[in-house]
Amino acid sequence: MIYLIFVTPLVLLLSIQTTFLRIFFPENVAPDLILIVAVYFGIHLKKNNGILLAALIGFFQDCLSGGVLGVNFLSKGLAGLFFCVIKDKIIVEGIMPIGLFMFAASLVDGMIYFLSMTSLLKGSIEGDFIFSSLIIFGIFNAVVAPFLFYIFDKGMQWLHRKFPSQLLESI
Repeated sequence: MIYLIFVTPLVLLLSIQTTFLRIFFPENVAPDLILIVAVYFGIHLKKNNGILLAALIGFFQDCLSGGVLGVNFLSKGLAGLFFCVIKDKIIVEGIMPIGLFMFAASLVDGMIYFLSMTSLLKGSIEGDFIFSSLIIFGIFNAVVAPFLFYIFDKGMQWLHRKFPSQLLESI
């Protein structure tokens, strides 16, 4: 039951990201909702669970996207790892810190994609990728992330009211 509660929003967000967002955002640069979820898991779950779930949703995104297998697994796993480590040292709450850290996570995610495509796969990417698309990608994620964090926090509060058992506390 608990896993179904976590899987349902992930499937919904992945569906929204792969279908509707590509229609509304130009030049195939759209917010990465799965990256935002990975960062949220890294911040709000216990250390091992946050890293594991962030890497797992990256793996599912790889499997469903039809692209290179492992790129999203690596980037989302590293985002989860980074925020699991940093959450004890820096408070990541509020619009500005969430936006700033999502911008940084977006840059790291984009650079992992860029490096894997150019070095491992010997693919060619346009020269303005880093300066235009990556910055716009980071700004989109920084704007959308506080809203999604608010929705996730309200959902977790609802879960704790609905299921006040110790099972949710262990996650």
